[in-house]
Amino acid sequence: MGSINKLISRRFVRTASYLAMALVWGGNAFAAPYADNVLAGLSADGSTYLVYSSGWDDEERSAAPVPGSMKVVSTTTGEVTDIPLPATANNVSGHMSNDGKTVVGEYHDTEQDKYYVFSWTAEGGVVTSEASNSASVTGVSDNGIMVGSYYKMQDSVSVMVASTLVGGVRTDAPTASGYYATQGLAISRDGSTVAGSLLRTDGDYSFHAMIWDLANNQVTDIDPQFYVQSEASLVSGNGTVVAGRGVDDNSWSHVFRWTSVGGMQDIGSLAQNANIYLSAMSDDGDVLVGGATLSDGHIHAYRYVASAATDKLTDLGVVNGGIESWAADVSADGRYVVGSSQTADYLTHGFRWSQETGMVSIEAWLAESGVTADYTTATADFVSDDGSVVIGTTSDNDVYVARSGGIVTAEEFYPTLVQVGSNTVQNSVSSANTIMFGAQGNPMRNLLGLGERSAWGTVDSGYDNGETAKGGLALGEFGLAYGIADGVTARFSVGGTYSNQDLDAGGSVRQTGYYLSPEVSANMGSNLYLTVGGYFSHASIDTARGYLNGSAQDYSNGSTNADTWGAKIRVDWLNAATLAETDITPYAGLSYARTKVDAYTEENGSFPVSYDATSDHSTILRLGADFVRPMSDTVRLLAKSEVSYQFEDHAAATSGTLIGVSDFSIDGQDLKQLWVRGGIGAEFDVAGGTASFMVNATTQGQDPTVWLRSNFTVKF
Repeated sequence: MGSINKLISRRFVRTASYLAMALVWGGNAFAAPYADNVLAGLSADGSTYLVYSSGWDDEERSAAPVPGSMKVVSTTTGEVTDIPLPATANNVSGHMSNDGKTVVGEYHDTEQDKYYVFSWTAEGGVVTSEASNSASVTGVSDNGIMVGSYYKMQDSVSVMVASTLVGGVRTDAPTASGYYATQGLAISRDGSTVAGSLLRTDGDYSFHAMIWDLANNQVTDIDPQFYVQSEASLVSGNGTVVAGRGVDDNSWSHVFRWTSVGGMQDIGSLAQNANIYLSAMSDDGDVLVGGATLSDGHIHAYRYVASAATDKLTDLGVVNGGIESWAADVSADGRYVVGSSQTADYLTHGFRWSQETGMVSIEAWLAESGVTADYTTATADFVSDDGSVVIGTTSDNDVYVARSGGIVTAEEFYPTLVQVGSNTVQNSVSSANTIMFGAQGNPMRNLLGLGERSAWGTVDSGYDNGETAKGGLALGEFGLAYGIADGVTARFSVGGTYSNQDLDAGGSVRQTGYYLSPEVSANMGSNLYLTVGGYFSHASIDTARGYLNGSAQDYSNGSTNADTWGAKIRVDWLNAATLAETDITPYAGLSYARTKVDAYTEENGSFPVSYDATSDHSTILRLGADFVRPMSDTVRLLAKSEVSYQFEDHAAATSGTLIGVSDFSIDGQDLKQLWVRGGIGAEFDVAGGTASFMVNATTQGQDPTVWLRSNFTVKF
């Protein structure tokens, strides 16, 4: 599954982060002079990727030396984290662990003419090994063990030594009698076993496949006499099975499988005197796949099964009309194989193979469940553990995710996850702030003397045009107030909320809920009033996430709940100034709201998602003024102006699982931090009470775009 995550991330990164690439390469995403911009690693959750430029020195180029660089980039925000390397670092390369937390790499220090390997974490920074004459890094395990090789002097001879690096502590493979050097090429996911090769010193200086048991610190030549040359390049998940490549006396390429019990076994070939190559291994190591040359020179995909009864090598053939094929991946249990098949005119199509169906194109596999797409597949690169999901590239070089019943491209699909994830939490956060400074946004119009009472009803309705969704909202509030002391008014309100927003990619997020809100206003002297309030709401959320399934619109539906807590503090200077018969009351306010959305799983559609629980918060500072101008004894004009600043600059990440495919974690969208609000309305004394309305408009920010507040208050 890690491989699936990586391919999804690789293509999603490329299309969603051109800005990041432009930042990385100084404003030109792919035109840095002489620099080889390499996408070198991706986190399993797709949130970050590793990119490097190796640089060059003046011996390689006529131009002045240019240092290499290495950066970790967020897939959605474009945030770039530079891994600090010396200014003299050159020939840089590296790898990233599946969780994205560890980066390992190598570089040549042109000033010292020495090579270094290093590891990096956000918490610990860069940890560098001792210098060597040459060094290389070939991988990192799931638990952060780096494997690679470097050269050192031994008996006056420069030899290669396989090594691991953890927290700056390097462990070298032990020296074996009769061997000059060890080379590390792969490490098992659990970090128990390194595979690679040994260089013999018995006269022919041949490379032999080897394993290095890290727990016992023991190196074993697993090919004492099988091939002229060999190397181990794949390791099963727990390190018990190894596979790799061997070369015979006639330079034909072979594939072998090795276990501690059965030793090294050649898997054979599809034709005499023909090459065979290795691509992937099942999780337990019992099934190998790749490509093998036929007697006519064409290459066909193969599947090799090791069993107690009989080992079997099978030619998987080609897709109808094809002439060549290549197997790229195999499911965890070895039952399903995916790869590419090429036609005579050099067009390729992704394929999926099983014992029951044989080799079929991805298009034909999908057609069985009535799915068609307006694009064609070019490759099938990865398959899920159970074989139900295939990941590959289209002829347009986009990534697709396919399963029986559906196909989507990552570039179109993954943004829909963010649209729903961000809206479910941001709607509740925004609603809290709109209520505390909208429906309850004018406490100076409801001040009471000792023993006085009031009751009111408020209705707000509006429209919000956000970056990823747009739609209507409404709330209704009923409240009671009591003058508990001279200059002190206590209020308590109960309300209901509703919003329904259409998503840009199709579908909607609908939210209904209730809230409770107490507040107290107190005169601190000189007409300065302090208002302190609290807020709690509970909302039910229904989502319909739209996305393209092939060429047809599809929807997955979900339901969840959200709880929001909030608080505000506000200072009003009542009637601080009068200008042209207009009383001006400036104010400053600070609000905080936090929302928690429960985890939930979508239903329906071909690609439902299971969302993790998430939470987000906002802290908003508001500076404004209320204006009141009497028009008659019973009519007053009202106005409001306000500048708001939110301290948070981006929303919470959206994380979960695309069911049956992979986990995901995508950074939250950037937030507008500064916006301006204006309002105008009127207040009327009528029917023994006071009625008011105000139309509010906001520049793009965390408040609704436009809304109408209407209120009727009775004092008694």
